[in-house]
Amino acid sequence: MLLFPALVLGGEKEETYLKETMIPLAQEFLQRIGQANNLPQGTNQVKNYKVGYFNDRPGCTASLRLTNNSYFLYHTETNKTEVWTFQRNIKTYYSLAGAPKAKIEAVKALNLQNKLNKESTLVLAKKYFKMIGHKEENFHPPELIQCYWSGEEGGKLPYYEITWYRKDVDVTNLAKNGNVNYKAVIIEVSGINSSLISYTKAGMPIGSDF
Repeated sequence: MLLFPALVLGGEKEETYLKETMIPLAQEFLQRIGQANNLPQGTNQVKNYKVGYFNDRPGCTASLRLTNNSYFLYHTETNKTEVWTFQRNIKTYYSLAGAPKAKIEAVKALNLQNKLNKESTLVLAKKYFKMIGHKEENFHPPELIQCYWSGEEGGKLPYYEITWYRKDVDVTNLAKNGNVNYKAVIIEVSGINSSLISYTKAGMPIGSDF
């Protein structure tokens, strides 16, 4: 089970980890997904970061937020590290209960920019899935939902969430088992510009599916 230690900021050890591990891995990840224009070139593009070391073994969890508000979570075990969560500064859900009409209309207008459908979304998501390093044969067929906003009316947004459960996950009984065996990759993509919005890897070894 993954333990989450208390997060600490600052200090020579943490700063070294930032410079030698966190920033290079963020650069590599952004290059993989075709967002090289957002590459952090140094600590001047770091808004904040935190590092929490394990008490019972070598390793840590860490977070990094860039000045453009892109967000990364890291997991290190001994000498292996990976980005296990990436999130751009894009909201893929809105609660608009009681919101002014102008705000509701603005959010509704987002979906008019949508260039994707179910088929093209799956093609796009699979591209990112492979670019990050996952293999389809290790997973069940992906599940897709279109993101939405809630309120008196409710409606769709031009963003999609795609989930791959690993082959050994009992998908049928997942909810009943309380996600005890939750091993999955979750990707969100934009129908506006076909970019990757977010990525999460859960319950799998560092650097591999199995």
